[in-house]
Amino acid sequence: MEYVYAVTVLIAGLLLGAVAVVTALTYTPYGASTFDTAITALTGITLQLGNLLSISALCAFLFEGLTMAGIHYPIIVPATFAYVVTHITVYYSCLRITDLQAEPLDPDIVIKHNPFRALVLGVPGSLLLIRVRPPSGRR
Repeated sequence: MEYVYAVTVLIAGLLLGAVAVVTALTYTPYGASTFDTAITALTGITLQLGNLLSISALCAFLFEGLTMAGIHYPIIVPATFAYVVTHITVYYSCLRITDLQAEPLDPDIVIKHNPFRALVLGVPGSLLLIRVRPPSGRR
């Protein structure tokens, strides 16, 4: 019962990340209209909140496992670890989602090995699965 919150938060974070990726894959904001601003805000908020929730839940599982293994630590250790990992993941995810949002559904953006990984890209850090082909079309 004590893991229900962490599992729920993990699932919610993954879903929010998936919403951000699907939004970035399907729509490119072209100007400063209210609609474009709303789509950009939706993408950014869901991506960052999804990463925060997912990483928090994963860190909770990690440090609970360490505690069960008999490794004891002060509370500042998991808090600092989660803070650093969240910020690094959000930073790189935002860079990748910006690249992805610039050219949605562009054939030059390749999702390695499986096109259905677009939904998996909501997982923190998985935006690294995307690579962009060079402009010349070489692979």
